Amino acid sequence: MADFSKLKGLVLGVFLLLLSISLCLLVIESYFTIQYYKERERLENKKPGEFFCTMRSEFPELIYTRIPNKCGANSHGFRDHEYAYSKEEGVFRIAIIGDSVADGHGLELNRSFGKVLERQLNRLPEGEGQKVEVIVLAQGGYSTSQELFLLEHEAFKYSPDLVIWSYVLNDPAHPVYRGASGEVGDYYYRPRFHTVHFIFDKIFKIIEKIKAQGCETEYHALLHCAYWEQVETSIEKIAEISQQKHVPVIFLIHPIFEENGDYDSYFLAPLHARLSTAASESGLQVVDLLDAYRPYDPAELKLPSDLGHDLWHPNEEGHRIAAAALLSFIDENGYFP
Repeated sequence: MADFSKLKGLVLGVFLLLLSISLCLLVIESYFTIQYYKERERLENKKPGEFFCTMRSEFPELIYTRIPNKCGANSHGFRDHEYAYSKEEGVFRIAIIGDSVADGHGLELNRSFGKVLERQLNRLPEGEGQKVEVIVLAQGGYSTSQELFLLEHEAFKYSPDLVIWSYVLNDPAHPVYRGASGEVGDYYYRPRFHTVHFIFDKIFKIIEKIKAQGCETEYHALLHCAYWEQVETSIEKIAEISQQKHVPVIFLIHPIFEENGDYDSYFLAPLHARLSTAASESGLQVVDLLDAYRPYDPAELKLPSDLGHDLWHPNEEGHRIAAAALLSFIDENGYFP
C-alpha cells in the first residue's frame, strides 16, 4: 500500500510538473502571438496600403506573392505582360528568375532589362520570322531559396528555351531570419508556433555570428563568406535543374552601387570572380555585369531614392546596359536554332 501511495505521489508530481510547463508555454506562446499581431498592426499603420497589392502565398516557401490581376500584376501574380503557359509553335521563350531588380523596381515595366531584351531580340536579323518572349518571374524581396522554388515549380510551366538567373549580391540572405524579404515578409510570415520561431531566430543569429568570424564586415561580403557553402549548393541546384530539363541557364551577376565608389576599385570584384567560377564550374553560362558597368560611374546607373542610397536597383540606363550585355552574349553563343 505504501508503494502504491509513493507511485501515486510520483505520478501526481510528474503530472503537476507537466501541467506547469504546459501552462508556462501557453502563456509564453500567447505573449508572442499577441506581439505578432501588434507588429502586423504597426506595419499596417506605418504604411497604409503597403500590403494592398500583395497576399500571403499558398506556398509557405514563398511567404508572400502579388495578388493576381491587381496593381500591375498579371493573372499569375507577376509584374509582367500576360503570357499563357502554353507556347505557340515557333516561339522562343526566355524565363527570368529574380527579385526586385529583375522586375524593374522603380521603373515602368517596359524599361526593365527583360522587356528591353525582348524588344531587342525580336529585332535580331537572325531571329527574323521567329517570335521571342521574355517572361519575367520575379518578386521583390525574394531570396535564393524562394527563387529556386519559382524555378522548380513555375518557370517550366512556360516551356522556356532559355533561363536567365538574375543574381543580386543580397540573395543568400535568409528570407525570414535575415529579414531579406523586408517588411512585406515580416507582415505575411506566420510561424506555426511563435515560441519555436523566437528560439530558432536566436539560434540562427548565434550560428551566423560563429560562421562570420574572420569575415569582412561589409554586408554582401559577410553573407557570401558565412554562407558560401549554401551559395555553392544553390548554384549546383540551379545547374542540376538545367541539366534535368535540358534548358540552358545564364547566371547574370549584378554589381552593387557603392556610394562614392567606382568600378575600377570595386570592393566586391573578387566576390564576382568567385561567383563566376562557381557558376561556370557547375555548368552555367555567366554574364557578369561588372564588365559592362566598368566604364560608368555607379551614380550614373543607380535608381534615385528618397530613402537614402540604393545599393541594388539600376535606373533605366543600368537596365539598358544589362539588356545589351545579355543580347550580345545570347547572339554570340548561338542560342537561337
